[in-house]
Amino acid sequence: MNGSSFQRGVGLVEVLVAVLLLSIAILGFSALQMRAITATDESLVRTKSLTVIRNLAEVMRGYPEAYIKDSSAPPFESILSTEFSELSLAERAKVTPTIQAVINSSATDTVVISYVKTNSDGTKTTVSKTVSILASGENCLSTTTSNIGGKVVPKQSCTINELAARDGLMIKKMAADENIAVGIATCPGSSANAIQQQMCIITAWNGTKPILDDTEVDACGKVNGTYHIGSQCLISEAY
Repeated sequence: MNGSSFQRGVGLVEVLVAVLLLSIAILGFSALQMRAITATDESLVRTKSLTVIRNLAEVMRGYPEAYIKDSSAPPFESILSTEFSELSLAERAKVTPTIQAVINSSATDTVVISYVKTNSDGTKTTVSKTVSILASGENCLSTTTSNIGGKVVPKQSCTINELAARDGLMIKKMAADENIAVGIATCPGSSANAIQQQMCIITAWNGTKPILDDTEVDACGKVNGTYHIGSQCLISEAY
């Protein structure tokens, strides 16, 4: 009887110890599982970012002659690449590729493109057109037509800058749909005033800004091209 009393309750202690060890193991497994989910999400967003970068790089290559002046806000004044090559360095500093200006602007669905038209009498007129990702309204990408000489033709033709702006807006919208912010900057060490300059496409997510800045805490990287600690973004060179 005494021996039986002495052994009473030992089985319960063993069960409690086993449950404790099992709980620790489950907690460790849960943390590992959460880490795996985070890594999977990170891999997915990086894959989407690479798709955005590739598409944007191809669009940039597709419109090498599309430049604008005063790109800080629309309307944009277009300038041909043949004119760009004749500009002084000071004047070139005021000119930005159309794709870069559209991507870095606050424009989302529409942007106004302005250009100077030379009339038959030698005078010049500034023409402004609205470019939208939707083929509606009176922009040059709409489906409206005119009847000229018995032939149905597009009501308005697109300039190279309008086409570049529209493709830039499309890429920007595609990235936004995936919660990815996108920006374009002159790559560190490259000339900001060169034709066909080396550009850096920046994609960012989870609060990181697609910019290169030394003082901005949420910036993707520094002006020298190195990443900020903790930033969630990709920097890719394009030509």
